[in-house]
Amino acid sequence: MVDLVIRPTIGAGNKIIIKDQAGDAVITTEDSGATIANASLTAPAITGKLSFSDTPQAMTSAGAVSLTTTLTTVASSSAITLTLANGTQGQIKIIVFITDGGNVTLMPSTMVGGTTLTFADVGDSAILMWIGVSGWQVIGGWGPGTPGAGPTIG
Repeated sequence: MVDLVIRPTIGAGNKIIIKDQAGDAVITTEDSGATIANASLTAPAITGKLSFSDTPQAMTSAGAVSLTTTLTTVASSSAITLTLANGTQGQIKIIVFITDGGNVTLMPSTMVGGTTLTFADVGDSAILMWIGVSGWQVIGGWGPGTPGAGPTIG
């Protein structure tokens, strides 16, 4: 996220300062009477690991998967059904099956190419992305065993 800060300065006109999340200035302009139009900002490249700072949701029974956490872990003691509400454009949701006491069926409100995901084995995991009115799109799925293993789209 980038914050746009406009601060009046005494005797020198205005400044436009765009800061990154750490509060460091990325772009600073001085008011010279000129007009800035059609300017663009290139986002910095991501290097190193990608990590999420939110606390994972840990589910052990039927219920609604959180839209406010990136990662949800699921430990079942019997077969359970989870629901997933519609997200926001570009939202990523990761679900990992960590304890197998019975199959877990995920039922998104809206899903591209199916209506359910079934997690059957420990290690089954899915990465979903919300694609507007089209719904949740599975953009990655993994599981133990042969290639193509992982949650089953139904």
